[in-house]
Amino acid sequence: MEFEAFVHRAAVLVCDDTIGADPSLQSALRQAGLSALTAVAEPAQVRPALREQRYDLIVLELDAAPSHGLALLAQLQQERGDTAAPPVLVIVPAEAVALRHQALELGAVDFLQRPFDTEAAMVRIRNALHLREADLRQRHLDDELEARVEARTAELTQATDAIAHRLARVCEKGDMHAEQHIRRIGKLARILAQAAGLSPEACFLIEHAAPLHDVGKLGIADNILLKPGQLSAREFDHVKRHAQLGRDLLDAPESALVRMAASIAAHHHERWDGTGYPSGLQGEAIPVEGRITAICDVFDALTSTRPYKDPWSIQNAVDYLVAQAGHSFDPALVACFIAHLAEAEAVLSDYPDTL
Repeated sequence: MEFEAFVHRAAVLVCDDTIGADPSLQSALRQAGLSALTAVAEPAQVRPALREQRYDLIVLELDAAPSHGLALLAQLQQERGDTAAPPVLVIVPAEAVALRHQALELGAVDFLQRPFDTEAAMVRIRNALHLREADLRQRHLDDELEARVEARTAELTQATDAIAHRLARVCEKGDMHAEQHIRRIGKLARILAQAAGLSPEACFLIEHAAPLHDVGKLGIADNILLKPGQLSAREFDHVKRHAQLGRDLLDAPESALVRMAASIAAHHHERWDGTGYPSGLQGEAIPVEGRITAICDVFDALTSTRPYKDPWSIQNAVDYLVAQAGHSFDPALVACFIAHLAEAEAVLSDYPDTL
């Protein structure tokens, strides 16, 4: 019944200069159950008609002589792509075998032969409409599925972002400015990842994983983390353990986001010259997400207010990055960061430390 209802409302465009005088074609169309018919006489009129209205079937007459209809078929095939283009049935003389083959190669789904066998023509017309109805139904299902996937992805992204943010906030215990630092570090890391030409997926993961760079501090004693004065060498060695602790805490290989966060936690204190910790990696042996987060973390720390220091100016922070390029930081990434400094400044402006 659903198909019969579809046929009854199906819009058909017939390009045949003899339709008005060809009762067998009219009879085949009527027997197929069609009522919404539009007729044009020339192939040149087909594309303008398609722009005016959606059709579910095109019935196109082809002459045995060099045919404008074949040129139209070629154009329709070129433009088809992913659009819901209607199927094309061609009308060919019975003796024009080569023309029939050309039409099928150019995308016609079937053919009708003149003079018509009305019953056979009716069946071929309905078969073409079956294809159209199935195509539209599948496209509708695909659109619904895509919408559900997009909604679910957005929901998961929001949940993941909220969980990561709350965990990162816990990691920055005792720091009244931590919440905005967490937001800035993700935004800055995404800017630098994009400037470095990383894939959209990698940029997304880095933005949401970078706020967890210090998750390992959960394993560091409060009396050391919150000490107001300078740390002793022994205390600083203890604090340095947070990089490895962060990697261990985030050891969950089934999640791409958690894997990224684990890598950032482990590598954001490595130095380009190999003098960093915990592994003493050098140059490009340091994963790019660690190199990116190191620059963004230091830049944000320098330009932010802390209990033990006043904020540096943007220029002074940039001068420091330049001075440390090739030592602490990847020089190419420092250049990328400076090239996009206006975007970084906008992040500082959008997420200022709260008093």
